[in-house]
Amino acid sequence: MRLLSILAFCLLWANTTLLAQNPSPVSAPTAAPSVASVQQRGTGKIAGLVLDSTNSKPVEFATISLISVATGKPVDGTVTDDRGRFTLNRVGFGSYTLSVSFIGYETMTRKAFTLSEKDADVELGRLLLKPILNKLQEVTVVGEKPLVEDKVDRMVYNAEQDITNIGGNASDVLKKVPSLTVDIDGNVQLRGSSNVRVLINNKPSSIMANSVADALRQIPSDMIKSVEVITSPSAKYDAEGTAGIINIITKKNTMYGVNGSVALSGGNRNANGNANVNVRRGKIGFTANLGTHQQYNNKGENILERSNLPNASNEAFLNTLRQEGRFDRQGGGIFGQFGFDADLDSSNSINAGINVYQGQFNNNGFQSSVTTFRNDASRNQSIYTNSENRNKHNSLDLNMGYTHIFKPQQELAVLGQWTNGKMNILSNQDIYQDQNDLIDNLVRNTNTGFNREMTYQVDYTHPFKNKTLLEVGTKAILRHAESDAQYRTLNGSTNQETSRDANAFAYDQDVYATYASYGFKLLKNYQVKSGVRFEYTDLQANYIAPVMPSFKDNYNNLIPNVMISRSFKSQTFRAGYTQRIQRPQIWYLNPFVNTQDNINYNFGNPELSPELTHSYEVGYSNYFKTSSVNVSLYWRQTNNAIENVRTLVDDANVQPNAPEEYLRRSGNSYTTFFNIGKNATYGLSFSGNTKPMPKWNIGGSLNLNYIDLTSTIQSNAAWQYSFNVNTGYDFGKNLALQAFGSYSSPRPSIQGKFSGFYYSSVSVKKDFWEKKGSLSVGIDNPFSESIKFTSELANDNFIQNTENYNFNRNVRVSFSYRFGKVEMGQQPRRKKSIKNDDAKAGEAN
Repeated sequence: MRLLSILAFCLLWANTTLLAQNPSPVSAPTAAPSVASVQQRGTGKIAGLVLDSTNSKPVEFATISLISVATGKPVDGTVTDDRGRFTLNRVGFGSYTLSVSFIGYETMTRKAFTLSEKDADVELGRLLLKPILNKLQEVTVVGEKPLVEDKVDRMVYNAEQDITNIGGNASDVLKKVPSLTVDIDGNVQLRGSSNVRVLINNKPSSIMANSVADALRQIPSDMIKSVEVITSPSAKYDAEGTAGIINIITKKNTMYGVNGSVALSGGNRNANGNANVNVRRGKIGFTANLGTHQQYNNKGENILERSNLPNASNEAFLNTLRQEGRFDRQGGGIFGQFGFDADLDSSNSINAGINVYQGQFNNNGFQSSVTTFRNDASRNQSIYTNSENRNKHNSLDLNMGYTHIFKPQQELAVLGQWTNGKMNILSNQDIYQDQNDLIDNLVRNTNTGFNREMTYQVDYTHPFKNKTLLEVGTKAILRHAESDAQYRTLNGSTNQETSRDANAFAYDQDVYATYASYGFKLLKNYQVKSGVRFEYTDLQANYIAPVMPSFKDNYNNLIPNVMISRSFKSQTFRAGYTQRIQRPQIWYLNPFVNTQDNINYNFGNPELSPELTHSYEVGYSNYFKTSSVNVSLYWRQTNNAIENVRTLVDDANVQPNAPEEYLRRSGNSYTTFFNIGKNATYGLSFSGNTKPMPKWNIGGSLNLNYIDLTSTIQSNAAWQYSFNVNTGYDFGKNLALQAFGSYSSPRPSIQGKFSGFYYSSVSVKKDFWEKKGSLSVGIDNPFSESIKFTSELANDNFIQNTENYNFNRNVRVSFSYRFGKVEMGQQPRRKKSIKNDDAKAGEAN
């Protein structure tokens, strides 16, 4: 009842605002009637027929704009039907002109005519549109976007324009996006923060719920059209995602007719395949996209050294651990998208979509662990482990929507989405005390679980005559997650079970929201968009095994935001403030103990609270004839920050009889998450593009920030930067070259720092068969066979250093072919979509 009252109040307030902006004529002061008011004293109807001037065929879905002669402004509009007809009803008496436009045709303007009581029904007859001479005949590229675009509220990286992306995966694409960094494990950061929300086509996907890094590896790069980075979302967006939103837009062919493409890629470390087809006839369109990504020969090596530090409790038990290991990771999956849209008439449209994913990763490895005790050599031990880890996951997303257009910019959208993701993790370990001995122990751990999410959303936009726009809406997100983990230890000689533990829990998180956003002009030269969003969160965690008291909580947040901009010809200045929250997802909450080996463990914390962030940003952008530049200064203050913390078990705090295996032996370590700190980030972001020559383009970006981490247990602060450079050259005769390079400097963590890393790639592409076919050859990391990644962690009890080597030089060959013809016809309306950008998703460890 409390929630319904809040929503009812917000919608009542929105309706009151609409009435206030459109006062009743009864309450208007007496004055001489204006031309506009005279027009509204009576109403009539206008109709006509739009035809192609060359063949007299109907032009379907041409845009009709009715313009008042008195004001010179549009007062109504519609689109033509499948017979080229259009009708405008309830048009106020007065004088008008009519504008008709459609892609591939010159815009046509009908001379002025008058609608009056005497002539209340005006039939304009045949209106002929003249085709543009360079009318499309085949599926060809008629224009080229810049690689990076700076829009008012987002940065857009046009991935399909970068040929170095061919044959890779989504993780490879994100490495090249300004302000983003992707480490060797696939973890994504935006301006130095991993608290981001990744969407696919403006929608959440259950594929992202468990691990963003694993999910990105499964999406072939050939399916990606562009990547949007939004650092200051408006009130219309969910309030979560403290650093911002990353929106991956997949390729969708909306051309009229039947057309599509196929692509294949193979290399020494991965292989991709992708096919899409588009069928669009009349008012109905179908799209299908199916991609597969396979990864193999992905090997690596790692070294870990950890030492206890002397203190009053453990001075006699100092020990040093050295681990050396190697691994071979392989796997892949299938990712499919199917979509449908239909325009019921000139005002109503529907759409529906299905996303499916199924994949599996296998990671096989060997590791030696040697522990040396400084004061007691009899306790020295060597342990050797063969491990097998298998991660199977699949997901299904269903969405549908309805849109009603009252008039241009006045729209009502009703949306719904259901997502379901399942996972099955298996971790087997064979443990030896000596390489030549029989197996000492067999560890067999499993974890099954699922994540379900239902979303309901209503959005309404209303324009006003003073060129202002009001957006209001309400939304409900209902999440349910379950995890069931089983831990079994068997005797290596007898294969008899020696211990069994269980860890099962269920988690519900419901979020109810309503928002209002208002855009207007201030002092003629300033554009302002401000808004407020209210969110109510109700959550509950039930521990099934072991039995523990359930955990319940609820809270509400009022999230304001404002963005002000001013443009001077090609220059734009902007400043904004927003508040964000970050709710942890199942990766951070799942208490399943992931046994990396028999010494190092990690698990989630189901009692984490959401983070709260204040974000301030000022920016400047300028466009020249062949160049563009964008500069931003930002400050992001995150309170109650979620940080991962590693704890070492020594002789002083070992618990031999504890139910948790990681607490039973000295020298073990475990990593989990806590709300323990504040994260203040002060930064500068710069990006630009230029064309020194018509056939040569250069672009790049730089992100510099100072990160200050403080917590109840430790503090750390340091500068961090990253930059990338890309360049392309067109040699003519359909031959082009593209090269890319990036570097990310060391970054601090609450307990230490992680080293920097670099990435580079170069590709050559040749088009043929009138640009319907293409062949490309590319290489990733041509200057180094492997990437070295290190980390340093320390506290009062230990020092730990790690080195990881990933052998990821990759040579690939790719082929693509486009088929079908483009027929002149309707283009589908822009569809509304759900954006669940509110949850903190997982990382790879």
